[in-house]
Amino acid sequence: MDLDKMSFYKSEKGYQSITRWYDSLLEKFDFDFQHNYIETRFGQTHLLASGPEDGEPLILVQAIAGSAPLWYHQIPAFAKHYRVYALDTPGQPGRSAPNPPSLLEDGYSDWLLDVLDRLKVKQANMIGISSGGWWVMKFAIREPERVKKIVMISPTGLTRARFPIDIVLKNVVSKKKDEQALEDDLTTRSFMPTGDTDGREFDRQLARAMALATRHYRLEKSLGIYNEKKGRPDTLKGLKVLGKLFLPERKATLKKLKTPGLVVFGEHEMLFNSHKAAARINQTMPTLRATVIPDTGHSAMYDQPELVNPIILEFLQSR
Repeated sequence: MDLDKMSFYKSEKGYQSITRWYDSLLEKFDFDFQHNYIETRFGQTHLLASGPEDGEPLILVQAIAGSAPLWYHQIPAFAKHYRVYALDTPGQPGRSAPNPPSLLEDGYSDWLLDVLDRLKVKQANMIGISSGGWWVMKFAIREPERVKKIVMISPTGLTRARFPIDIVLKNVVSKKKDEQALEDDLTTRSFMPTGDTDGREFDRQLARAMALATRHYRLEKSLGIYNEKKGRPDTLKGLKVLGKLFLPERKATLKKLKTPGLVVFGEHEMLFNSHKAAARINQTMPTLRATVIPDTGHSAMYDQPELVNPIILEFLQSR
């Protein structure tokens, strides 16, 4: 076990728990896929590849604390039409190097550029969820010739987001809950401010991944805000990173986006009013089309893939 990578876990037991979950989810895949590692300026990036090797490239980018297997609802559907590459982001709980790109600079664009270059992909479609949606948008703004279309699922970076203080206090800050208790608490209700869930449950694999990361992964390191010399998070840097994550990009920056894009919100988003956000995007950003998925929250692509996947495919395949 790489010592640098081990430092991102709170214990050897925690590392083993996350690794077992990752491997167990891969074992459940009932579709063909391959593992691959590519070199980037942030170290090795691990990815899952599926679909025809000569197919049009489609890059899948997870959020902070996410990993490639969490696209398990999407990979088999998209791989029928595209060469799909689901990435483990450096510095997050997965198989990539423990070296997170900077959130305060354009580190994630540097990383995605390296990924495309190493894959020898001249132009790709890209899909990102939550912070991953922000990263693919920023990459499309900086490298428009390398991106055909983008899809942003419940993205940050487009509108001011609410800090989910209730969830943080109940689950992240609480030291009394182990990962099983956290997993049991993570239902769709946790991510719907209205509490109107009709008895539906949060996707269990996502709940497990979030619970394990919360209990066993050093998220302050994955965010790049940990001060090694002081042995604690850097408060000022942490506030700047929170600002990046929860405030929108400047209007002047957003106006530079020329890439066609689809934005998918859940009706009961925990971070923002989805209907207001979608209306504002549709009125002010001519290259984007925003849509709202009913009866779900921030986890729309997990809770209702039977609705979300066809919408994404229709957009990607339209002219």
